[in-house]
Amino acid sequence: MIIDENRRKRMTNYLDDVKKRIRSIELLRMLKKYHSYEELSKIMGYSKVVLNRYIRGHVLPASDRAQEIIDIAKQNLDVERLVKDQLVFFKGYFDTTMLLGNTSLLKLVAQYVADNFKDARITKIGAVAPEGLPMAVHLATELGTEIAIAKRTRDLGVREFVKVHFPQESTGELLSLNLPKGLLTLDDRVLIIEDSCRTGTTLEMMVELVEKSMAKIGGIFVLAGMGDKWKPTIKKLKDKFGEKNVYIFCELPLDYD
Repeated sequence: MIIDENRRKRMTNYLDDVKKRIRSIELLRMLKKYHSYEELSKIMGYSKVVLNRYIRGHVLPASDRAQEIIDIAKQNLDVERLVKDQLVFFKGYFDTTMLLGNTSLLKLVAQYVADNFKDARITKIGAVAPEGLPMAVHLATELGTEIAIAKRTRDLGVREFVKVHFPQESTGELLSLNLPKGLLTLDDRVLIIEDSCRTGTTLEMMVELVEKSMAKIGGIFVLAGMGDKWKPTIKKLKDKFGEKNVYIFCELPLDYD
C-alpha cells in the first residue's frame, strides 16, 4: 500500500509538471498573437528559433524554464484588457458573443481563476445555462470537477427540481432558476460563476439554490461586472463568504467604450 501511495504521488507530481509545461506553451502562443518573434525574443530572453520550436509544439520547455515562461508571460499579458476588448457595447448593454467564443482566452482566464481557488476544495462548478456554460466548462477542466447547470426553464425529462424565485423590481416579473434534484449533495463545495453581472440577482439566486441543495459554497466568480448596481450584492457576499472567496475578474462602467 505504501508503494502504491508513493507511486500515486509521483504520478500526480509528474502530471502537474507536464500541465505546467503545456501551460507555458499556451501562454507563449497567446503572446505571439500580439507580438512578432523579434519582439517576443526581447520579452522572453530566448532566441527566435527556440521560441518557434516551443510555439509550434515541437518541444516542451524543461520544468524550470516553463515556470520562468509563465512568470514572464503573466507580466506581459494584460488579460483583463484582452477580456474587455472582446466585449461589444451598445446603449448600456454588452454582447459577450465574441468573448464566449474565444476559447483560448477563456482557457487562460480559467487558469487564473483556478489558481485563485486551488485550495478551496471545489467539487462542482455552478452555472446558469446557456451563457455560463463556456466559462464553466473551461473552469471545470482546469479544476478537475463536474458542472451543476441551473436553467430558467424546466426540462420535461427531469422529475424533481430544486427551485428558487426572485422578483425583478424593474419589470415586476418573477425570475426562476431550476436545478435537477440530487445534482448537488452535502459533500459538494460549489464555485458559483457568472459571465456578466449587472444587478447581482442571478448570483443571489444561485447562492440560494446551492444552499437549498444542502451543498456548501466554496467560492464565487464573476467574469465581468457592469455598472454599479451589482456591487452591494457583491459586498454582502464578501461579508458572508470572505473577501478572498469572491473573485471579480474585471469591472466596466455602463458607458464603457
